[in-house]
Amino acid sequence: MSVRNVLWGFLLWIAATMIFRFFGHHFLIQGHYILLLVSFLMAIPLIFVATYPYYHFMKISDSNRMLAAIQIAVPGMILDIFSIIFFTLVFPNLHNDTLPYFSAWLLWAYSLILLTGIRLK
Repeated sequence: MSVRNVLWGFLLWIAATMIFRFFGHHFLIQGHYILLLVSFLMAIPLIFVATYPYYHFMKISDSNRMLAAIQIAVPGMILDIFSIIFFTLVFPNLHNDTLPYFSAWLLWAYSLILLTGIRLK
């Protein structure tokens, strides 16, 4: 296991958690489906920017990208178990009704990270 990849995943988790903690109430709003769709669509370039340059900078070969993607995704996936359990404490600005949207967004983002590990050649 590469500690660098796990650390990168942890840093991404911290960044995303802070964004949702302080700004999530601006784009996770019950009944505002266009805004929700935009937040899902914005995850695509954000994940792209957070992974592909990292793979390039760290010189991660195509054959090792899937392992790196898993190592990047898993720390946040594990930590978000607690973010979801303690949703009201971690995200006091988010309404409880947004928990399904938040959870779906997390699944989407982690899926995108894992997809970046797929070799396209």
